[in-house]
Amino acid sequence: MTVAVVGLASFVLTRLDTQVTTPIGSMGVGRGRFPVVEIAGLGSDGSGFGPLTNRLQHDGLTVIDFNPDVAGIQPLTWKASSPDVHIPQLATQTVAPAIDDAVRRAGFDPAHQVIDVVAHSVGGLIMRYLIEKTEALPTTNDTLSWSARVDDLVMVATPNHGTRIGFLEATLGPGHSDWDGIAADMAPNSSFLTLLGTTEPAGEVYTTIGGDPWLWRWLRSGHHGFDGAVPAESPFLQGAARYTFPQTHGRLLGAGKTTALIAKVTSLAAG
Repeated sequence: MTVAVVGLASFVLTRLDTQVTTPIGSMGVGRGRFPVVEIAGLGSDGSGFGPLTNRLQHDGLTVIDFNPDVAGIQPLTWKASSPDVHIPQLATQTVAPAIDDAVRRAGFDPAHQVIDVVAHSVGGLIMRYLIEKTEALPTTNDTLSWSARVDDLVMVATPNHGTRIGFLEATLGPGHSDWDGIAADMAPNSSFLTLLGTTEPAGEVYTTIGGDPWLWRWLRSGHHGFDGAVPAESPFLQGAARYTFPQTHGRLLGAGKTTALIAKVTSLAAG
């Protein structure tokens, strides 16, 4: 009887939701094929980017390496240095200079090179801040703004609408005190998320991807469930392409359907 009940529950949960699929290119197409920057999420060592990096390189795309001391292409990983560090400070003082340095090492001029960005989890919030909220910062000579520099931004499991579970995971875990500022920024209705808003800016091309594994579909959020850390629909922004795949937060980035989608998005060009 128990086996039958479990089997029935599994059958129902796997069919509880229809995955969200936006036709590729229907919500906007980038300007072309550009070097790809990969940005990891909070507390990540970046290893989850491996399958995506391999797929992008197989398709002839240049992927920027952030750690030349380690074999292979390494994504940008980051960490907060204290509980007082919030996403704006992290974006402008840590992530932006790291991207400039890596792009320069790859043989490009960071002041003028257009890039595509694939960001996992909080990494997407970091890039949104650079793109949307640094226009007023002074630039030197004819340096491109971040809005002009980033062609496609693909956000995988990014809590654009916040995540209460992710906030608790970040603040209650042992040894995570330095994460408090970042965790506060990704809490639902935080002042930081209110500042960013929930709409794709005019002229930008965003793709948003959420994880909706059957295991967590009973824990509803909107029309879908959770990926274990972020609600499946939290990445969605008005005007941006939307997708969900039945994967957990940590596995979503490396899933075959996810990497295939990202490879298509970053390869498309208008016209």
